[in-house]
Amino acid sequence: MNRLQVWNRNIVYSDLVYKLNPENLNGMIHLDDIVLKSTINTSVSEPKDIIFGLVALELLTNQKAKVSRTRKSIAAFKTRKFVPISSKVTMRRNRLYSHLDFLISVAFPKWTQLKELERRSLVNSKGSLSLGLSNLTMFPQLTKEYEQLPNDMGITITMNTSNAHTEPELLLLLSEFQMPVII
Repeated sequence: MNRLQVWNRNIVYSDLVYKLNPENLNGMIHLDDIVLKSTINTSVSEPKDIIFGLVALELLTNQKAKVSRTRKSIAAFKTRKFVPISSKVTMRRNRLYSHLDFLISVAFPKWTQLKELERRSLVNSKGSLSLGLSNLTMFPQLTKEYEQLPNDMGITITMNTSNAHTEPELLLLLSEFQMPVII
């Protein structure tokens, strides 16, 4: 078991029970998965650029990345059907907590723009919270390969939760994991 997983089971869960006072303990808010998605702006015109995103995600997560393709052709975006546009990795259970621990203790302290995560900088949609990163120098796994990565490459980190009915509940859960979130 990971350090953050033990923290979640022993401290966070009981603390959220006192703060949220749920009617049913099985309906308590918890993290389901973390999805990392890499996008490159030139991937529409150059489909081979997806390889950079695949390699970056595999170095960050030690897990095979999946290529996302377009479902249909859209002339306004200059896309064709089944053209690769991005890559993504979904982490659940043990890998979720180990990667969240890595983000909180290693990556976020190296992020110079991070004072605290404000509500308006995070996208919230029905129990998920997304954070877009354009500067990938904060990840120690990518320091050697940073020269070869395209400049317009970005990574979106989405944390999906279950039973998060309101935005303050979601931000309360993340603040329990010692993430610098303004509630």
